[in-house]
Amino acid sequence: MKALVQIMAGCLVLGGTARGQDLVRQIQTVNGQTVIYDTPVNSTDGTILSKPISPNTIFQLYSQVDIPASGGLGLFLGATVLDLGLELSLSLFGQNASMKFVKVDETTIGTYMPSVTIQALSEDPHVPARTRADKPYGMRIQISGLQSDPSAPDYAKKVQVRRSYQNYDPLIYAATAASANGEFADAITFQQNGTFVDNAILQRLPTDKPTKAVGQETFTVYTHPDAGSPQSQFAAATVQIWPVATSVITGIDPTRTYQAPPTGGSVQLTDLYPKSVSYVQVYRGTPALGTTGIPLGATVVAYDSSVPQNAMLTITGLDAAVTEDGTYTLEVLTITPFNSGAPERLAYTTFKLDRTIQVNGNMVTAED
Repeated sequence: MKALVQIMAGCLVLGGTARGQDLVRQIQTVNGQTVIYDTPVNSTDGTILSKPISPNTIFQLYSQVDIPASGGLGLFLGATVLDLGLELSLSLFGQNASMKFVKVDETTIGTYMPSVTIQALSEDPHVPARTRADKPYGMRIQISGLQSDPSAPDYAKKVQVRRSYQNYDPLIYAATAASANGEFADAITFQQNGTFVDNAILQRLPTDKPTKAVGQETFTVYTHPDAGSPQSQFAAATVQIWPVATSVITGIDPTRTYQAPPTGGSVQLTDLYPKSVSYVQVYRGTPALGTTGIPLGATVVAYDSSVPQNAMLTITGLDAAVTEDGTYTLEVLTITPFNSGAPERLAYTTFKLDRTIQVNGNMVTAED
Protein backbone atom coordinates (compact mmCIF):
# COMPACT_ATOMS: atom_id res chain seq x y z
CA MET A 1 0.00 0.00 0.00
CA LYS A 2 1.53 3.27 -1.13
CA ALA A 3 -0.48 6.22 0.06
CA LEU A 4 -0.12 9.64 1.57
CA VAL A 5 -1.76 10.65 4.84
CA GLN A 6 -2.32 14.00 6.47
CA ILE A 7 -1.00 14.11 10.03
CA MET A 8 -2.34 16.47 12.65
CA ALA A 9 0.77 18.27 13.88
CA GLY A 10 -0.21 19.76 17.22
CA CYS A 11 3.06 20.34 19.06
CA LEU A 12 3.10 20.20 22.85
CA VAL A 13 4.58 23.08 24.83
CA LEU A 14 6.76 21.58 27.58
CA GLY A 15 7.17 23.87 30.56
CA GLY A 16 7.50 26.94 28.35
CA THR A 17 10.75 25.68 26.78
CA ALA A 18 9.50 24.25 23.49
CA ARG A 19 11.19 25.60 20.36
CA GLY A 20 9.67 26.22 16.95
CA GLN A 21 11.54 23.41 15.18
CA ASP A 22 9.73 20.18 16.11
CA LEU A 23 9.37 17.12 13.89
CA VAL A 24 7.29 14.11 12.94
CA ARG A 25 9.30 10.91 12.48
CA GLN A 26 7.92 8.27 10.10
CA ILE A 27 9.24 4.69 10.44
CA GLN A 28 8.34 1.82 8.11
CA THR A 29 9.70 -1.19 6.25
CA VAL A 30 10.38 -0.88 2.51
CA ASN A 31 11.71 -3.93 0.64
CA GLY A 32 12.78 -5.52 3.92
CA GLN A 33 14.69 -2.45 5.11
CA THR A 34 13.72 0.00 7.85
CA VAL A 35 13.28 3.50 6.44
CA ILE A 36 13.02 6.64 8.59
CA TYR A 37 11.73 10.02 7.42
CA ASP A 38 11.91 13.16 9.59
CA THR A 39 9.50 15.96 8.66
CA PRO A 40 9.97 19.34 10.40
CA VAL A 41 6.97 20.99 12.04
CA ASN A 42 7.10 24.77 12.13
CA SER A 43 3.77 25.64 13.76
CA THR A 44 1.78 24.60 16.82
CA ASP A 45 -1.21 23.28 14.86
CA GLY A 46 -2.28 22.30 11.36
CA THR A 47 -1.41 19.31 9.16
CA ILE A 48 1.56 17.99 7.24
CA LEU A 49 1.71 15.52 4.35
CA SER A 50 3.49 12.25 5.07
CA LYS A 51 5.89 10.32 2.86
CA PRO A 52 4.35 7.35 1.00
CA ILE A 53 3.37 4.79 3.62
CA SER A 54 3.48 1.02 3.70
CA PRO A 55 1.52 -1.30 6.01
CA ASN A 56 2.32 -0.89 9.68
CA THR A 57 3.81 2.60 9.53
CA ILE A 58 4.82 4.36 12.77
CA PHE A 59 4.48 8.11 13.29
CA GLN A 60 6.22 9.78 16.25
CA LEU A 61 5.94 13.41 17.33
CA TYR A 62 9.08 14.96 18.82
CA SER A 63 9.40 18.37 20.45
CA GLN A 64 12.74 20.17 20.53
CA VAL A 65 13.55 21.65 23.95
CA ASP A 66 16.41 23.58 25.48
CA ILE A 67 17.89 22.06 28.64
CA PRO A 68 18.97 24.74 31.16
CA ALA A 69 22.69 24.40 31.84
CA SER A 70 22.24 24.81 35.60
CA GLY A 71 19.35 22.38 35.97
CA GLY A 72 20.57 19.58 33.77
CA LEU A 73 18.54 17.13 31.71
CA GLY A 74 17.36 15.08 34.68
CA LEU A 75 16.02 18.05 36.60
CA PHE A 76 14.08 19.22 33.56
CA LEU A 77 12.52 15.82 33.01
CA GLY A 78 11.57 15.35 36.64
CA ALA A 79 10.19 18.83 37.24
CA THR A 80 8.46 19.50 33.95
CA VAL A 81 7.86 16.65 31.55
CA LEU A 82 7.12 13.87 34.03
CA ASP A 83 4.50 16.03 35.71
CA LEU A 84 2.58 15.99 32.42
CA GLY A 85 2.27 12.21 32.67
CA LEU A 86 3.95 11.55 29.32
CA GLU A 87 5.97 8.48 28.51
CA LEU A 88 9.35 9.75 27.45
CA SER A 89 12.07 8.63 25.09
CA LEU A 90 15.11 10.76 24.37
CA SER A 91 16.73 10.98 20.96
CA LEU A 92 19.67 13.24 20.18
CA PHE A 93 19.84 15.10 16.91
CA GLY A 94 22.70 17.32 15.82
CA GLN A 95 25.72 18.27 17.90
CA ASN A 96 24.31 20.81 20.37
CA ALA A 97 24.36 19.02 23.74
CA SER A 98 22.00 21.59 25.30
CA MET A 99 19.26 20.74 22.81
CA LYS A 100 17.14 17.58 23.05
CA PHE A 101 14.21 16.08 21.17
CA VAL A 102 11.56 14.62 23.47
CA LYS A 103 9.04 12.12 22.09
CA VAL A 104 5.61 13.29 23.15
CA ASP A 105 3.31 11.02 21.13
CA GLU A 106 3.26 7.98 18.84
CA THR A 107 0.67 6.32 16.62
CA THR A 108 0.63 3.53 14.05
CA ILE A 109 -1.25 3.29 10.75
CA GLY A 110 -1.88 -0.07 9.14
CA THR A 111 -4.44 -2.60 7.98
CA TYR A 112 -6.18 -4.62 10.72
CA MET A 113 -4.53 -2.56 13.43
CA PRO A 114 -5.97 -3.42 16.88
CA SER A 115 -7.05 -0.72 19.31
CA VAL A 116 -5.22 -0.74 22.66
CA THR A 117 -5.44 1.43 25.77
CA ILE A 118 -3.50 1.02 29.00
CA GLN A 119 -3.97 2.74 32.36
CA ALA A 120 -1.84 2.71 35.51
CA LEU A 121 -3.76 2.09 38.75
CA SER A 122 -2.86 2.99 42.32
CA GLU A 123 -4.41 3.53 45.74
CA ASP A 124 -3.29 7.12 45.25
CA PRO A 125 -5.75 8.67 42.73
CA HIS A 126 -3.21 11.31 41.63
CA VAL A 127 -2.63 11.92 37.93
CA PRO A 128 -0.01 11.09 36.67
CA ALA A 129 -0.11 7.77 38.49
CA ARG A 130 2.20 7.29 41.44
CA THR A 131 2.65 4.87 44.32
CA ARG A 132 4.94 4.12 47.24
CA ALA A 133 7.85 1.72 46.98
CA ASP A 134 6.30 -0.75 49.45
CA LYS A 135 2.84 -0.74 47.84
CA PRO A 136 1.58 -2.66 44.79
CA TYR A 137 0.14 -0.89 41.78
CA GLY A 138 -1.97 -2.03 38.86
CA MET A 139 -2.32 -1.88 35.09
CA ARG A 140 -5.55 -2.10 33.07
CA ILE A 141 -5.13 -3.09 29.41
CA GLN A 142 -8.05 -2.97 26.98
CA ILE A 143 -7.59 -4.65 23.60
CA SER A 144 -10.02 -4.76 20.69
CA GLY A 145 -9.65 -5.49 17.02
CA LEU A 146 -7.18 -8.40 17.24
CA GLN A 147 -7.76 -10.61 14.23
CA SER A 148 -8.59 -14.32 14.28
CA ASP A 149 -8.63 -14.67 10.50
CA PRO A 150 -5.72 -16.96 9.51
CA SER A 151 -5.10 -14.80 6.45
CA ALA A 152 -4.55 -11.64 8.55
CA PRO A 153 -0.94 -10.51 9.06
CA ASP A 154 0.83 -11.63 12.24
CA TYR A 155 0.97 -8.14 13.71
CA ALA A 156 -2.85 -8.04 13.70
CA LYS A 157 -3.24 -11.26 15.72
CA LYS A 158 -1.29 -10.50 18.90
CA VAL A 159 0.41 -7.75 20.86
CA GLN A 160 3.33 -7.72 23.26
CA VAL A 161 3.63 -5.85 26.58
CA ARG A 162 7.08 -4.88 27.82
CA ARG A 163 8.09 -3.33 31.13
CA SER A 164 10.84 -0.73 31.46
CA TYR A 165 12.23 1.40 34.27
CA GLN A 166 13.98 4.69 34.99
CA ASN A 167 15.73 5.38 38.30
CA TYR A 168 15.71 8.90 39.75
CA ASP A 169 18.36 10.71 41.73
CA PRO A 170 17.21 10.31 45.38
CA LEU A 171 18.26 13.85 46.29
CA ILE A 172 16.38 15.78 43.59
CA TYR A 173 13.70 13.12 42.88
CA ALA A 174 14.33 13.31 39.12
CA ALA A 175 16.21 11.47 36.40
CA THR A 176 19.73 12.55 35.57
CA ALA A 177 22.22 11.55 32.90
CA ALA A 178 23.75 9.10 35.39
CA SER A 179 20.44 7.47 36.37
CA ALA A 180 20.05 3.78 35.53
CA ASN A 181 17.34 2.89 33.04
CA GLY A 182 16.45 -0.14 30.99
CA GLU A 183 13.94 -2.80 30.15
CA PHE A 184 13.13 -5.97 32.06
CA ALA A 185 13.66 -9.21 30.18
CA ASP A 186 10.20 -10.66 30.69
CA ALA A 187 7.39 -9.75 28.26
CA ILE A 188 3.72 -10.69 28.01
CA THR A 189 1.90 -11.67 24.82
CA PHE A 190 -1.86 -11.13 24.38
CA GLN A 191 -3.66 -13.02 21.63
CA GLN A 192 -7.27 -12.19 22.42
CA ASN A 193 -9.46 -9.15 22.87
CA GLY A 194 -10.77 -8.04 26.24
CA THR A 195 -9.97 -6.07 29.37
CA PHE A 196 -7.09 -7.36 31.49
CA VAL A 197 -6.34 -6.01 34.98
CA ASP A 198 -3.50 -6.79 37.39
CA ASN A 199 -3.61 -4.91 40.71
CA ALA A 200 -0.73 -6.74 42.39
CA ILE A 201 2.32 -5.44 40.54
CA LEU A 202 5.33 -4.85 42.79
CA GLN A 203 7.99 -2.35 41.74
CA ARG A 204 11.34 -3.81 40.65
CA LEU A 205 13.55 -0.73 40.40
CA PRO A 206 17.23 -1.73 40.73
CA THR A 207 18.29 -0.60 44.22
CA ASP A 208 20.03 -1.90 47.33
CA LYS A 209 17.14 -0.69 49.53
CA PRO A 210 13.76 -1.60 47.99
CA THR A 211 11.79 0.63 50.40
CA LYS A 212 13.91 3.59 49.25
CA ALA A 213 13.41 2.94 45.54
CA VAL A 214 12.74 6.12 43.57
CA GLY A 215 11.96 6.29 39.88
CA GLN A 216 9.32 5.11 37.44
CA GLU A 217 8.13 1.97 35.67
CA THR A 218 6.41 1.92 32.30
CA PHE A 219 4.30 -0.76 30.63
CA THR A 220 4.24 -0.37 26.84
CA VAL A 221 2.08 -2.29 24.36
CA TYR A 222 3.75 -3.00 21.01
CA THR A 223 3.07 -4.97 17.88
CA HIS A 224 4.47 -8.45 18.41
CA PRO A 225 8.07 -8.92 17.15
CA ASP A 226 6.90 -11.94 15.12
CA ALA A 227 5.34 -9.43 12.74
CA GLY A 228 8.75 -8.99 11.13
CA SER A 229 8.55 -5.21 10.82
CA PRO A 230 9.58 -2.35 13.14
CA GLN A 231 7.76 -2.74 16.44
CA SER A 232 5.20 0.00 16.76
CA GLN A 233 3.82 1.29 20.02
CA PHE A 234 0.09 1.15 20.62
CA ALA A 235 -0.09 2.57 24.14
CA ALA A 236 1.96 3.11 27.29
CA ALA A 237 1.33 3.91 30.95
CA THR A 238 3.85 5.04 33.55
CA VAL A 239 3.71 4.97 37.35
CA GLN A 240 6.11 6.95 39.53
CA ILE A 241 7.63 5.11 42.50
CA TRP A 242 8.36 7.18 45.61
CA PRO A 243 10.37 5.98 48.64
CA VAL A 244 8.93 5.08 52.03
CA ALA A 245 9.25 7.95 54.51
CA THR A 246 11.55 7.62 57.52
CA SER A 247 12.06 9.68 60.65
CA VAL A 248 14.54 10.11 63.51
CA ILE A 249 13.83 11.67 66.91
CA THR A 250 16.81 13.31 68.62
CA GLY A 251 17.35 15.31 71.81
CA ILE A 252 15.20 13.17 74.10
CA ASP A 253 16.94 10.51 76.24
CA PRO A 254 14.73 7.45 76.86
CA THR A 255 16.97 6.34 79.75
CA ARG A 256 16.63 9.60 81.66
CA THR A 257 14.02 10.60 84.24
CA TYR A 258 12.99 14.21 83.62
CA GLN A 259 11.80 16.51 86.40
CA ALA A 260 9.96 18.66 83.83
CA PRO A 261 8.65 17.92 80.32
CA PRO A 262 11.73 17.69 78.09
CA THR A 263 12.65 20.50 75.73
CA GLY A 264 15.12 20.62 72.88
CA GLY A 265 13.83 17.53 71.08
CA SER A 266 13.71 17.52 67.29
CA VAL A 267 12.39 15.33 64.49
CA GLN A 268 14.01 14.75 61.11
CA LEU A 269 11.58 13.65 58.38
CA THR A 270 12.88 12.19 55.11
CA ASP A 271 11.03 11.25 51.90
CA LEU A 272 7.58 12.25 53.10
CA TYR A 273 5.04 11.11 50.49
CA PRO A 274 4.04 13.96 48.13
CA LYS A 275 0.49 14.01 49.50
CA SER A 276 0.73 13.47 53.25
CA VAL A 277 0.11 14.89 56.70
CA SER A 278 2.75 14.11 59.33
CA TYR A 279 2.92 15.03 63.00
CA VAL A 280 4.21 14.07 66.45
CA GLN A 281 1.83 12.84 69.14
CA VAL A 282 2.36 12.06 72.83
CA TYR A 283 0.49 9.67 75.11
CA ARG A 284 1.01 8.20 78.55
CA GLY A 285 2.37 4.66 78.67
CA THR A 286 4.74 2.49 76.69
CA PRO A 287 4.65 2.33 72.87
CA ALA A 288 1.50 0.72 71.46
CA LEU A 289 0.61 0.84 67.76
CA GLY A 290 -2.80 2.36 67.09
CA THR A 291 -2.89 4.46 70.25
CA THR A 292 -4.50 7.87 69.81
CA GLY A 293 -2.51 10.51 71.64
CA ILE A 294 -2.34 14.28 71.80
CA PRO A 295 -0.94 15.84 68.59
CA LEU A 296 1.69 18.51 69.12
CA GLY A 297 0.42 21.33 66.93
CA ALA A 298 3.81 22.83 66.13
CA THR A 299 4.92 19.54 64.55
CA VAL A 300 2.13 19.16 61.99
CA VAL A 301 3.31 19.37 58.36
CA ALA A 302 1.05 18.82 55.34
CA TYR A 303 2.13 18.52 51.70
CA ASP A 304 0.33 18.25 48.38
CA SER A 305 3.20 18.28 45.89
CA SER A 306 4.60 16.39 42.92
CA VAL A 307 7.68 14.96 44.67
CA PRO A 308 8.54 13.76 48.22
CA GLN A 309 9.44 16.29 50.90
CA ASN A 310 11.96 16.54 53.76
CA ALA A 311 11.55 18.50 56.99
CA MET A 312 13.21 19.21 60.33
CA LEU A 313 10.86 20.01 63.24
CA THR A 314 11.28 21.08 66.84
CA ILE A 315 9.23 19.28 69.49
CA THR A 316 7.33 21.87 71.50
CA GLY A 317 4.10 21.94 73.48
CA LEU A 318 4.82 19.09 75.89
CA ASP A 319 4.07 21.30 78.92
CA ALA A 320 0.39 21.46 78.03
CA ALA A 321 0.11 17.81 76.96
CA VAL A 322 1.99 16.16 79.85
CA THR A 323 0.21 16.89 83.12
CA GLU A 324 1.00 13.86 85.30
CA ASP A 325 4.13 11.97 86.26
CA GLY A 326 4.83 8.66 84.56
CA THR A 327 6.19 7.10 81.39
CA TYR A 328 5.27 8.77 78.08
CA THR A 329 5.65 7.85 74.41
CA LEU A 330 6.39 10.25 71.57
CA GLU A 331 5.43 8.97 68.11
CA VAL A 332 6.00 10.39 64.64
CA LEU A 333 3.01 9.52 62.43
CA THR A 334 2.19 10.08 58.77
CA ILE A 335 -1.10 9.87 56.87
CA THR A 336 -0.99 9.13 53.14
CA PRO A 337 -3.42 7.82 50.50
CA PHE A 338 -2.38 4.32 51.61
CA ASN A 339 -3.25 2.20 54.65
CA SER A 340 -6.92 3.22 54.24
CA GLY A 341 -5.96 6.69 55.45
CA ALA A 342 -4.94 5.46 58.91
CA PRO A 343 -1.78 6.95 60.48
CA GLU A 344 1.43 4.98 60.09
CA ARG A 345 4.25 5.16 62.62
CA LEU A 346 7.61 6.41 61.38
CA ALA A 347 9.50 6.64 64.69
CA TYR A 348 9.01 6.69 68.45
CA THR A 349 10.80 7.22 71.73
CA THR A 350 9.88 7.27 75.40
CA PHE A 351 10.73 9.38 78.42
CA LYS A 352 9.90 9.26 82.13
CA LEU A 353 8.60 12.27 84.05
CA ASP A 354 8.93 12.55 87.85
CA ARG A 355 8.44 16.00 89.30
CA THR A 356 9.04 14.83 92.91
CA ILE A 357 12.17 16.35 94.46
CA GLN A 358 13.66 14.31 97.29
CA VAL A 359 15.82 16.03 99.96
CA ASN A 360 17.89 13.84 102.27
CA GLY A 361 18.87 15.33 105.69
CA ASN A 362 18.39 15.21 109.50
CA MET A 363 15.76 16.99 111.53
CA VAL A 364 17.39 18.83 114.43
CA THR A 365 15.59 20.50 117.32
CA ALA A 366 17.10 22.95 119.75
CA GLU A 367 16.00 23.92 123.21
CA ASP A 368 16.74 27.20 124.86
